[in-house]
Amino acid sequence: MTANDLTPIIETADIRQIYVNGKTAEKMYIKYTEKLIGRPCICLPSTSPANAAWSLERLIEAWRVNLMH
Repeated sequence: MTANDLTPIIETADIRQIYVNGKTAEKMYIKYTEKLIGRPCICLPSTSPANAAWSLERLIEAWRVNLMH
C-alpha cells in the first residue's frame, strides 16, 4: 500500500488538526501517513455499524467534544 502524499495540502491549507474515524483508520494513518507529514492524529470512535457498543447519541457527543476544540 502506498499512501497519498498530503504534504501539499498540509502546507497550503489551514488544517489545525487531523481526525480519523476509528482504530483501523488510526493504525493506517500512523503506519502510512504520519511519518510523511509529521503530524499526529486524534482518533474518534468509529461510526461504522460494526461499532455497536456506541449508541448514536454517544457517538455524536464524542465527536462534538473533540471537534469543538
